Amino acid sequence: MNEKKFAEKVFSLAKDKGFDDCEVAVSNQREFEVVVSKGKIENYTDASSKRATLKAVKKKKSCFATVEILDESSAEFLVNSAYENFLITDTLDEDSVWGEKPQREPFRYEDPFEDLSVKEKINLSKRMEEKAMSCDKRVQTVIMSGYGHQRNEILLFNTKGLELEESFGFGSAFVYLVASDGKKPKRGFRAWYASSPIEFDVDKIAEEAALEAVSQLGAQTVKSGRYRLLLRRDVFAQLFLAFMSIFSAEAVQKGLSPLKGKLQEKIASDNLTILEDPFFERLPVKRSFDNEGVPTTQKKFIDRGVLTTFFHSIRSAKKEGIRPTGNVFNQRCVPLNVVMQAGSANYQELIENLGEGLVVTALDGLHSGVRPVSGEFSLGANGYRVVDGKIVEPIEQFTVSGNFLKLLQNIECVGADCEIVSGYWYGPSVIVSELDVAGN
Repeated sequence: MNEKKFAEKVFSLAKDKGFDDCEVAVSNQREFEVVVSKGKIENYTDASSKRATLKAVKKKKSCFATVEILDESSAEFLVNSAYENFLITDTLDEDSVWGEKPQREPFRYEDPFEDLSVKEKINLSKRMEEKAMSCDKRVQTVIMSGYGHQRNEILLFNTKGLELEESFGFGSAFVYLVASDGKKPKRGFRAWYASSPIEFDVDKIAEEAALEAVSQLGAQTVKSGRYRLLLRRDVFAQLFLAFMSIFSAEAVQKGLSPLKGKLQEKIASDNLTILEDPFFERLPVKRSFDNEGVPTTQKKFIDRGVLTTFFHSIRSAKKEGIRPTGNVFNQRCVPLNVVMQAGSANYQELIENLGEGLVVTALDGLHSGVRPVSGEFSLGANGYRVVDGKIVEPIEQFTVSGNFLKLLQNIECVGADCEIVSGYWYGPSVIVSELDVAGN
């Protein structure tokens, strides 16, 4: 049964159950990944999957259910499951399905990675491993070297006449290795994301991972205190993304965000401007509508330090009588692509501007050391000590802690060294005027 016929069957059954409106979103995913270790394949994935999610609305209350097979019995199961969920739901929040078509043409992604043979993909992973091992004799082993890609297709139908289809995808490559000088070993990791194989430089990925590990050999501890810090672009992105839920309107409405009551207020430094741009050319994934069918838009959510918007689903927007923002993806209300406005200083100039302080190049404990409700964080870190604008030694085993909003207010310089991070972030490094550091 094709997707449209399946949706029509679901709508018919849902009407018999007394639902007022329904929406069926079907996700088709094609995924490939190969991971190599010591010249041998450690993990191999080449699979396709399908998932259909029903959003059913009755008396302005919504409920959900999911299946992975599209046939008549699955349609019945989907509607019956949604109805059972409706009977036990206790939410007072009103919801609906969207009826307005996007103005922008849907994106089409023809996966160029599929043009490579499986052997070529395996050889690329092996080549990264070989290159990493040859970069420096202190590189002892490559724990993992991986290459993969995925293509996603979403088809959305609802009882208000909306019929949408869009595809998107990206490729990724990574190297994870260990270097040693006979004393304490150090790890190195580098990942790369792109829309096409021609955008990958596998030699550079391997070289940067090796350099990261080797540069940390002989790392020392640092004294506890308050320091000026340079948060490298990937570190700042990881920290910001760990707190991304605080920008969700639903979290704000439930009192689970420190941003409650701060809309249109200054929450960060004048130097900080961050956009949500679902059409950004440099990032691989692009969408014209979200998973509720709401059109996506480019928007600044921090404009020269001022919080200008939250991310709204249909349900959270109804609470405030405004339009949803088109940010529901994977059942969460988040930005699709985050783009940080660059400054003028390159990475080396940032180190010189730092003068005396610490460069943070890695964070540990992002899953346990971050508290989005309060904005507090306490994270293990590695990096370098800087004196007179020059890196003088690697440092390790120190903890950076503070409040995320306070950190945003203390950003005194934004770099121009923008890179893609995590496939959904494009931005530079930043200098923070002060942050608590616990060391020896």
